[in-house]
Amino acid sequence: MTRRGEIWTVVPLDHPKPRPALVLSVDVWNNHAPDVILVPLTTRPGPSRPAVPHSSLKQASYAKCGSIGAISKERCGERIGRVDEGTMAGVEREVRKLLGL
Repeated sequence: MTRRGEIWTVVPLDHPKPRPALVLSVDVWNNHAPDVILVPLTTRPGPSRPAVPHSSLKQASYAKCGSIGAISKERCGERIGRVDEGTMAGVEREVRKLLGL
């Protein structure tokens, strides 16, 4: 079961290789919906890409807040871990800015 703030490997529709992504959707949604809303992670820093430090990630990683999207839970592979509250708050701030909220 996926939870908000967890990092999972996912297989995006447009990418053949599993990639890490951060679960953004709230647990009430995650418990009942067939999909989850994710922020993909990248190793390339840039605008609207807050750092996502985690000991299980092999390289420095950043949340691609401009690329949020929903993906079927069936495309979620392995749970990597969970980010701390400060990291999640930074990602949330960036997503709100991009959405004008």
